[in-house]
Amino acid sequence: MRKLPAAAVLAALWLPTIASAQGSTEAEIAALRAEIEQLMERLERLERRTASEAVAEADTADGGTSQDDDEEGAIELDAARETSPRLAFSGDLRYRHESIDETGERSRNRHRVRARLGAEAVLADDLTVEFVLATGGDDPVSANQTLGSSFTRKDFGVDRAWFDWRPTDRMRVAGGKMPNPFHRPGEHHLIFDRDLNPEGLALGYGFGDWFVNVAGFVVEERGDAPDVLLFGGQLGYRTTLAGGARLTTGLSYYDYRATQGSAPFYDGAAAGNRLDPLGRYLSDFDDAEAFAELELDARGRPLTLFADYVVNTAAARDDSGFAVGARYGEVTGRGGWAFGWAYQALEADAVVGTFTDSDFAGGGTDNEGHVLEMSYGLRERWRLDARYFANRRGADAGAERDYDRLQIDVVFDY
Repeated sequence: MRKLPAAAVLAALWLPTIASAQGSTEAEIAALRAEIEQLMERLERLERRTASEAVAEADTADGGTSQDDDEEGAIELDAARETSPRLAFSGDLRYRHESIDETGERSRNRHRVRARLGAEAVLADDLTVEFVLATGGDDPVSANQTLGSSFTRKDFGVDRAWFDWRPTDRMRVAGGKMPNPFHRPGEHHLIFDRDLNPEGLALGYGFGDWFVNVAGFVVEERGDAPDVLLFGGQLGYRTTLAGGARLTTGLSYYDYRATQGSAPFYDGAAAGNRLDPLGRYLSDFDDAEAFAELELDARGRPLTLFADYVVNTAAARDDSGFAVGARYGEVTGRGGWAFGWAYQALEADAVVGTFTDSDFAGGGTDNEGHVLEMSYGLRERWRLDARYFANRRGADAGAERDYDRLQIDVVFDY
């Protein structure tokens, strides 16, 4: 409610008295005026005191205005900041021109985009969660979207949703839809495509120069048949050699359960694997891997050499594959550059074709050949990438043919 000024209140109270005193003597009128002025001064003092008390009550309700109260409020604010999650956002955008030339097929040119956006929340010093969205729909090994479909909207889906808990300096526990927890020599994708984000639980542990990674993934959850599971284990050794070079070697074993006799994963396509007359996997997949990676300094730039070998111990034939390669230089900003080369040969049933490199020889297994790559930093967080695949595919299936592919990418990181 709005308050009236003290003068208005007095005028309303004393107006009848002044009116009735019109016939009084001037001395009486002067006395009345003096009395009114005294009352006005008393009301003004009362209003000022009431206003001061109201302000003091409001300050008390807000935490007080004393120095002790201020310090206590500051401590509470700092504590709230320490316990609230620390958020960080990141992502990337890639524009790609791609040219494909395969024997017996019409040459193809296409433009593609890939966009990813992630949010990472640090809940505590040892606990982080991450959520990433990416284009590409539900393809497990590619987030690309091809342009040229009447300007339709492009698919977007959950690329990662996982937690990363590190209870000790040596131990790591992860769960959800996560980045691949296993070491891949040279970041090459002989067994698993670099964009594959498996789903399940993983544990990593390090002791001295040794490290161990184990995981259990759900490949396909079924209501009318046994679930397809993937159990993996990896033992590695990492040490520093003379001159500062770092050597990493290791052994891995990946065991797929309930795979033989199942339809090929994801879209039912063979992806190079051998199938029975019903279109189902002819063999199981129990992959043993051996790898080595050497990182050293060469004329002031990093040089990485790697070798990787895999054999499917459950297959009767066409069961092995290998890759060797090198990468020199790095892109850390404007003017940075790097070159790479790799040679790969992968027989039909060496690994699950659905989950291996989606670009090499068109994806899958039953292929061999070279890949050359280059990266150049145009500006900070902006680079140019190029890759050329000179491959052959289909030898194990009795239909060998050449496969050439050129990719030119402009990549923005943010």
